[in-house]
Amino acid sequence: MKIHLLIFLALILAGCTVVPAGTAHSACNLLDIAVSEAEMAEAWYLDAGQVLKACGVPDAEATAAHKACHARRVNDNTIDCEAPDVRTD
Repeated sequence: MKIHLLIFLALILAGCTVVPAGTAHSACNLLDIAVSEAEMAEAWYLDAGQVLKACGVPDAEATAAHKACHARRVNDNTIDCEAPDVRTD
């Protein structure tokens, strides 16, 4: 159920639909929380990182790539996932 909601929100943000700023901001926050808390497939993290980048979330793609690496590591424990290159300024 959650994944359907997240996909729906991502489609709204990526599409041509005009949504009120508050709704878009809430959707971005929800997607940001899902990236941080959920255990999803590698591709899901990468797509979510692109949407969050469009939302203006700093370092969204680097963080999503790191989470995607860990998702890939579930099937192949020889993969080494380096910490994301996140700015601290």
